[in-house]
Amino acid sequence: MKKRAFVQLLGAAAWTGPVALAQAQEPWPGRPIKVIVPVTAGGTADVLAREFGRRLGERLGQPVVVENRPGANGIPATLAVARAPADGYTLLLTLTQHIQNPVQFKDAGYDPIADFTPLCRIGAAATVLAARASLKVDSATELAQFAPGKGLTFGTTALGPQVILEVFNQSAKLEMLNVPYKGEAPALTDLLGGQIDMALLTVATARAHIQRGTLKGLAVIAPKRASSLPHVATFLEQGFKEVNWTGGWYAFMAPAKLPPAIAARLVQELRVIGEDAAMRKLFDELNITVNWMDGPEFQPVMKRDMELWRSLVQRSGVVIER
Repeated sequence: MKKRAFVQLLGAAAWTGPVALAQAQEPWPGRPIKVIVPVTAGGTADVLAREFGRRLGERLGQPVVVENRPGANGIPATLAVARAPADGYTLLLTLTQHIQNPVQFKDAGYDPIADFTPLCRIGAAATVLAARASLKVDSATELAQFAPGKGLTFGTTALGPQVILEVFNQSAKLEMLNVPYKGEAPALTDLLGGQIDMALLTVATARAHIQRGTLKGLAVIAPKRASSLPHVATFLEQGFKEVNWTGGWYAFMAPAKLPPAIAARLVQELRVIGEDAAMRKLFDELNITVNWMDGPEFQPVMKRDMELWRSLVQRSGVVIER
């Protein structure tokens, strides 16, 4: 009798198990979504995450919370997403450093391709080589003639800008010295105060100072001139082909093995948000050159960008250990 009851109990469990599991699996999204950003609040990436997050929350009917986790070139934030459940509730708004870190460090702790589901590439923010107003040059061309033997200094806010400026420094034989900073704010403060001679900054950060004349714009790194700084020529226009890195981007990622249905929904919703006229206006205000790609198309481009960056790092002479 006891054996029969036990068998019946097992049969009931086997019958009700899938039903209970189906009930436990809530329809997505059934709770708030978190977007992790690897930079401090207030920067371009943070602004993008918050505006996309607000609109995504409205479309999905669930709050989207932005969490800033700056530091260590974005590696801790990236690892947090790579290790999160692939359930659509943890996303990453990342920068080009996502594919730069595995090239620059011996062990970044993550694989930028295998550990993530790419959702979309948004675009690239133009950067400008900004100099103190008292520096006696007005362009990268004049800097190349003036700098050798002067012991000039340039500030960089991450390893990516350092690599780019070292390529310029080495190829033009400028003999300049790098001064690393933890972010754009302290670099900008020292630049305005004259503690350093120049710095590579996003156009959104430097443009007001350049427009007022408290800084000088020497060259822009972008496929074309920044609309808010039309008088500042690109490095390429000035003949510096080695500094023509236009592979920068902002992008949304999710953990690897995200369910296809959730991935497809996120790709679709992000694309609709990105095509909105108000968002396009924001992109212009942030001096972002939109080069949108849905996730499936973006993945092979990420692999290409990694190899291009590897070549730049080798040419820069920057030695990085971790």
